[in-house]
Order: sequence, then C-alpha cells, then structure tokens
Amino acid sequence: MRIWSRRKAARARSGQAVVEFALVLPVFVLLVFGAIEFGRAYYDLHLLTNAAREGARRGSLPNQLEADVEDVVQDFLESVGLSGGWSTTITVTDAGGTPRSGLSEAQEGDHVSVTVNYSFQVLTGSLLPGFTGTVQLRGRCVFRHE
Repeated sequence: MRIWSRRKAARARSGQAVVEFALVLPVFVLLVFGAIEFGRAYYDLHLLTNAAREGARRGSLPNQLEADVEDVVQDFLESVGLSGGWSTTITVTDAGGTPRSGLSEAQEGDHVSVTVNYSFQVLTGSLLPGFTGTVQLRGRCVFRHE
C-alpha cells in the first residue's frame, strides 16, 4: 500500500513540473530575446560611434570638406554591413563654442563634431511589448581641427 501511494505522489509532481515549466518559459524567452535585441542595438551604436570617429578624424585635417567626411562615414558603415538609413551631421565650433559655417572656415584649434543618427530596426518587436518599430541611435565624436 505504501509503494502505491508513492507512485501516485510522483505522478502528481510530474504534472506540477509541466505547469511550472509553462509559467517560466515565456519569461525566459522574453529575457533571451530582450538580451539579443539589446546586444544588436549596442553593437550598432558602437559602429555608429566608430563611424563618427572616422569622420571627425578626417574632418580635423586641413583642406577637407563636408562631402569628404560624409564619404568616410558612408564607406565605414557600408564596409561593416550596416544598411542605409543613417544621416550625418557635421558642426564646427571655435574654442569658445561659437559655430562656424562649415569645414571650409575651420581654423586650427576649432572643434569638429560629427554625429551619425540611425534608425535601428527591431526584429523581435512582437515578442517584447513596447519595443516595436525603430529606435533612434546616435554616435558622436569631436576632434580638434589641425
């Protein structure tokens, strides 16, 4: 009689494990896909920052134009496989923070700032509530003009 009651108890516990698994699985899947999306977004943000750094580096050199900086940023982002949809903003300010009209008027010691904006497309938006569509990412770098 005692053996029979232990078998019944074991069957009841196996049903409990299925219920617990069904409750924990959605939370676990949500955490896994959230971590994947966060990793993708952070990777793209890192690429945007590197592209802005390359552009600011080119813009800090003498006799450069905005088109040269935009070409460097575009070449970098295309070489790492980031699809289009980004925009590049180049600003030049003097040491006091007064803006200049562009790279053609930049003088030694001015700050050349390159900002790259990108619309990050979320892949698992239907799984993560409130995290659908696109998220705006921005990479920025400032160099001193030579």
